[in-house]
Amino acid sequence: MIKNLCKFGLAAALLVSQGTAVFGDQHQLDKYGGWKEIRGTETGFFHFEKIDDRYWFITPEGNAFFAVALSHMLSGESDLACEKLFDGDRYAWHKAAYQHAKDMGFNCALGSATSPERNLNGFVDVEFAESMFREDNFPYAVGVILLKHPWEFVDGETLPDIYEPSYKALIESRAAAVCPKYKDDPLVMGYYYGFGAFNHSDAWVGHHMSMPPGSAGREAISDLLIKRYDNDVNAFNKVYGLSLKSMADLKDKHELTYEKAFDRRNYPAIRKTLDPRMLADFEAIISDMCIRLYKIGHDAIRKYDNNHLIFGSFIKEWALSEDSWKEVAKYVDLISPQHYNEHISINDFGDAVNMPIIASDDYFGFHFPGGTGTMHAALVSHDARGEVYRASMYRHLKDRQMIGVTYCACMYDQGGNTLEKNLQNGFIGLDGKPRTSLIEAVTRINHEIYKHACKPGDAEEMKKLHDDLWGKWKAYAAKRKRPNQH
Repeated sequence: MIKNLCKFGLAAALLVSQGTAVFGDQHQLDKYGGWKEIRGTETGFFHFEKIDDRYWFITPEGNAFFAVALSHMLSGESDLACEKLFDGDRYAWHKAAYQHAKDMGFNCALGSATSPERNLNGFVDVEFAESMFREDNFPYAVGVILLKHPWEFVDGETLPDIYEPSYKALIESRAAAVCPKYKDDPLVMGYYYGFGAFNHSDAWVGHHMSMPPGSAGREAISDLLIKRYDNDVNAFNKVYGLSLKSMADLKDKHELTYEKAFDRRNYPAIRKTLDPRMLADFEAIISDMCIRLYKIGHDAIRKYDNNHLIFGSFIKEWALSEDSWKEVAKYVDLISPQHYNEHISINDFGDAVNMPIIASDDYFGFHFPGGTGTMHAALVSHDARGEVYRASMYRHLKDRQMIGVTYCACMYDQGGNTLEKNLQNGFIGLDGKPRTSLIEAVTRINHEIYKHACKPGDAEEMKKLHDDLWGKWKAYAAKRKRPNQH
């Protein structure tokens, strides 16, 4: 096991020594990892600038920085790998996972040391992780978590009512506990709100509209619909096929729900199946929720810290419409949809708000041995994952709007819920064997960041890179094996 892990570190170092890290050479980087060949304004904190028609993070020393991270570099579900490979020494595991990530060219932690849903067991020592970051000047984001991820809910727990004054007070208390600690830290890139916003937007609306009469959320959404229909219950009934006596019935007699398809409404194929009148209502409700949510987070942070960027929630790319992004743009400094999608253009969102983009939890595929399990974003092999990663990363580096990407992957295969799904998302297996081809592919492109990012693509090149990326996804997609297949 130790021999395999040592080979992993050697493979990454060998690639660097062979010249693949020409633009990542320490002599060309500042202490935060910024590239000295492109200069911005030195402010003492991370910010972003548009230089020669391309967006960049700018380090505290004033140099261009393209952020490349692992969303789950440290994960509580790595406790099994720790037990198997490090004899249960979790601090040895912390150090190894972090060192491997650096060797592979990951240059920051955009999702903090770990996200709450990836540390349900408290296995990741966040304070220790941040001490490693500070020792190496490894930039990272800090969480002011607004909402739980679905994985975090316990039996009987429901979503909060984000319209209640108590919810606002909760977020203000979280900001008060976090922001004063980090407000003067130049290593902090900004604040993110977690991965828990609007994962199931249809359920969000149904939840608020099923609350008891007099609940703040139910009152607010009912009032919004009453205003949209000018209190005309007949017009509302015609759209929804209902027989309400008055629009006020929404407040106490009728629990309004929307079908699951509304959650994925931004997919063109789904959108065209939905009633445009109901869709417009749904968008108005979600937009109103987002405005409230993002304003609460923004105001709570800015009460203590005006130095750092606000990333907002790392939110599914299908969760918000272009109009909703426009509404919340005043409360964030950039937008951070989760995945680059073949059918939903996150670049259109960036254009709509005139802001840079972080791909906040992008995919390069998972492997499911034997073709069993959930088969979500399944690829045929770990070698195929490496090819998709390279195509994805190359595309993002050429994108003028993109200033960073954090990938949905872990350093080691996971136990717990992930293992139950038969999903392998690590660079190292639970047997301690590194996936050499995958590691080499990732390391090579990660160490070529500034070679490619400084030469963004035109529309024709971006179209070709888009097609190449999705061509690889389709070529290497794995299918579920039927019981009689061998």
